[in-house]
Parts: sequence; C-alpha cells; structure tokens
Amino acid sequence: MSKIEYKSSLQSKRKIASAYLSMLNKHEKFTVTDIVKAVKINRGTFYLHFKNLDEVSIFIENELADNFKVLEQDFRLTEIDKCPEIIIDKLNEIFVRDIEYYRLILNAENQNTLVNKIKNYIINSISNNFKIMQYIMDHEHFKIVVQFIVGGVINTYIEWFKGKIDCDLSLISLFLSKMIKEGLRGVIKYGN
Repeated sequence: MSKIEYKSSLQSKRKIASAYLSMLNKHEKFTVTDIVKAVKINRGTFYLHFKNLDEVSIFIENELADNFKVLEQDFRLTEIDKCPEIIIDKLNEIFVRDIEYYRLILNAENQNTLVNKIKNYIINSISNNFKIMQYIMDHEHFKIVVQFIVGGVINTYIEWFKGKIDCDLSLISLFLSKMIKEGLRGVIKYGN
C-alpha cells in the first residue's frame, strides 16, 4: 500500500470512528447503516475497513494505545523532575492533533472504558520507566501517587473537553505541571 493509499484508508477509518463515537453520544442503539449514512459512504467502504461495529471500537482503542506510546519513549529520555512537563506537553500534543476526535472520545457515553485504557497506559508507562521513584518511596506509596496524579490529569482534560473549564490548553498544561511537581516534592519529603 502506498503512502497516499494508507493515508486515505486511515482517513476513512477515522471518519467512520468519529461517526461511531457521535452515535454513542446520541443513540442507545445504532447500526452499520446509521454509520454509513452519517459518513456518506457506501456499505462496501465500511466493510473494506471493518467487519462489524465491534471492530470500530477496537480500532479506536488501538489508535489510542499507539498515540500514547509516544509518552513512554520520552520518559526514558528524562529525569524525574522534568517528567510532569513532558507528560502534560505530550498529552496536549496528542489532543491538539485532533481535538474534535478526542472531544468525541472523552464525551462518549461509554468513555469509562476508553479513559481507563488511557489512564492505565500512562500509569504503566510511568511505573515501568521510573522504578527509581520506588526506591525513594515504597512501592505502595508510589502506586498511590501515580494513580492520583494520572487520574486528576485525565479528569481535568475531560472537564476541559466538555467545556466546563474555560481556559487555554497551554494554561492547563502549565498549571498541571506545576501542581504535579509540587505534589511530588511533598510526597518525596513525606516518604523520607
């Protein structure tokens, strides 16, 4: 498959996925026909990419996982005190790349599954790449700190995407990074 064909295929899949997410927000039940009508494609195009609606959901989850793998790569290149800015900047970069798509994901009725996958991926990346922190504080404290920080960050983004926080994404980035750094300093002092 050439680059152009791949890009076109990916765009079609993303349009179908966006329609799927929109349907989740508006309807309790929907069909492939509903998706096809919303995207204005024929059924053959849908079935070229997906066997059924479950595969659309799997595509969305896999795409999220691929996008969040970037975080893990950058963790390996930094010290712990620079980690908050890197996490938040990368999250912003991921979200800004396609704000409307992520707005659909984070506003979806069944967002818990997708949000939990995002949170778990970030938590596992941090846990796997900052084992040094587990020597500064015991393993259980470390897990609690990571769960708390990641949960708070993700929930802040959800509220922003829902329009409940009215400020620029870069301001959120700055504020969250600062809060995480200060919180980590306090936890490390407390753990010693």
